[in-house]
Amino acid sequence: MSRHRTTARALLLVAILGLTAGQASALPDPGIPKRAPAPTDKTVGGASSGKRIIFPVLGRSHYTNDFGDPRPQGRHEGIDIVAPKKSLAVAAEAGKVKFWTTSARAGCMLYLYGDSGTTYLYIHLNNDLGATNDNKGTCVPGVAYAPGLKSGAKVAAGQHIAFVGDSGDANGIHPHLHFELHPKDGAAADPYPRLQAATHLLFAARPGTTFTLAVTGTVVELGNGSVELRATTVRQWPGSRLIRHEGVTVTMGAAVTAETADAVTAAILAPPSPLTRGRTVTVYTAPAKVTFAAQTGESGVLGAARLVFRTR
Repeated sequence: MSRHRTTARALLLVAILGLTAGQASALPDPGIPKRAPAPTDKTVGGASSGKRIIFPVLGRSHYTNDFGDPRPQGRHEGIDIVAPKKSLAVAAEAGKVKFWTTSARAGCMLYLYGDSGTTYLYIHLNNDLGATNDNKGTCVPGVAYAPGLKSGAKVAAGQHIAFVGDSGDANGIHPHLHFELHPKDGAAADPYPRLQAATHLLFAARPGTTFTLAVTGTVVELGNGSVELRATTVRQWPGSRLIRHEGVTVTMGAAVTAETADAVTAAILAPPSPLTRGRTVTVYTAPAKVTFAAQTGESGVLGAARLVFRTR
């Protein structure tokens, strides 16, 4: 990309969260390296990367279609995804990342050069060290970018690459990710349809590592060897990160071991009971290797090793 625009410092009404956010757009920043388009037949998670991307923010967020909205210095060239400070931003598809740290308006910024040939811009990344708007951090891994990530690195689809923030001319406004999509590394296109159809991750972790989860939600169906629930929070280990969701449907099979057989068999392997429907439960998963199917909560991939019902 040879130039970009950032967001506009106009009021953004966020009805669902009851928040007010605004952004400001930038004049073009020259000198950003342009990448030659790549073939468009690559796949991400079993789907064409040109048709279905990974939603770029993990967990609870809100956005409207503000692409093309007027701003003081030009039209809005992305979508603003409002999310809690330091929410994880993840790779919309597999590709290569490049850090960009010299734009006063964009603040801490990242380019994702997708394997499909599409370039994605992640703008206004975090620059705060604490929970407040202290502006004491810089555009470095562990603050703006994922710990250990290097500019120029190859990343997998859904890999953690950055933290949501309010750097640049979004300083002091509610944290959000300004997300741009440039097919074939060209002009900005409306990301809204892609975001609407995007795959949402249940959690994010490095592929091949071992994980366990504590998934909390309300029971949809429990019995006959599986548990289906509407998940509202996920606690992830290692790291004990808590991820809040709007209520995603997750179906897990029984991971019966000698230590868990009695409790799991009684609750999951028995016939479904209307007495369990609607109850709040935390399901602890058996240790497993991180895969794309596990991260998306594909039905039956996660194994339920222990259930803890909330006392009424």
